[in-house]
Amino acid sequence: MAVGLLVVSLSVSANDADKKRLAEQAEQFQQGLTLAQKGSFEQALKIWNTLDESGELVPELKRAIENNIAVIYMKQNQYENAKKRLDSALQADPQVAITLDNLNQIYAYDAQKAYQKIFKDTPVNQPKTKWLYFDVKQASLPTDNVITDVKNADSVRLVKKSIEQWRQAWVSQDVKSYLSFYDKANFIPKDGMRYSTWEKSRYRSLQNPKFIKIFLDDIQITPISDKMIRTRFLQRYHSDRFKDDVYKVLLWNKKDGVWKIVQEVVMYDQK
Repeated sequence: MAVGLLVVSLSVSANDADKKRLAEQAEQFQQGLTLAQKGSFEQALKIWNTLDESGELVPELKRAIENNIAVIYMKQNQYENAKKRLDSALQADPQVAITLDNLNQIYAYDAQKAYQKIFKDTPVNQPKTKWLYFDVKQASLPTDNVITDVKNADSVRLVKKSIEQWRQAWVSQDVKSYLSFYDKANFIPKDGMRYSTWEKSRYRSLQNPKFIKIFLDDIQITPISDKMIRTRFLQRYHSDRFKDDVYKVLLWNKKDGVWKIVQEVVMYDQK
């Protein structure tokens, strides 16, 4: 999967004291980054954690610190700690593509491990990582650092189209079409449920409501390999019987040239 660097910049409008403090914070941040890129992770962590705990950080700097601490944890295989830091970075600015990608790398890695026994031709690769930079002198966010996975571009487009078709089949309460998106041989229902039992439950779930409305937001598509893609989105479900907002993950596997769902997981409720 392609990797790259994103420069996070800042437009400053403050009094002299604020500018001085910001310049000092930027210098400390750069010291940590220099150490981290040289492999001196513990020293970098010490500088960034101290800076992070000092308070009064602008969102761009807070985000860059949390992201880069997470990168160190990822390089040290401390993935749970990395998740917490990336979640914190997202709170600073949920629109940062690099931060989202780092988090998706961990989830993709988890999926690879879970499916290695089933899909033996899918190698387990260590998560790729990307640093965030903080430059107090820059006035705007560059737009030429968007990472595009050219190799898997066609697959991403097909899976994105399949997600919408899956949603439409669900909304239309067309059970046969809806079930066609699942890999009957390899799909793993939650809680160890047998596929036949799960399939019957889906007939009830789709046919019993008088109406079903579903909206998908914040769709993220992460290629894991040439034959596997992870998608994540906010699913807003509304029927005459039930209503909820959840983040959902669908894991897609390419079989005979067609992308099928092999895992469906509700991550957490939208608060």
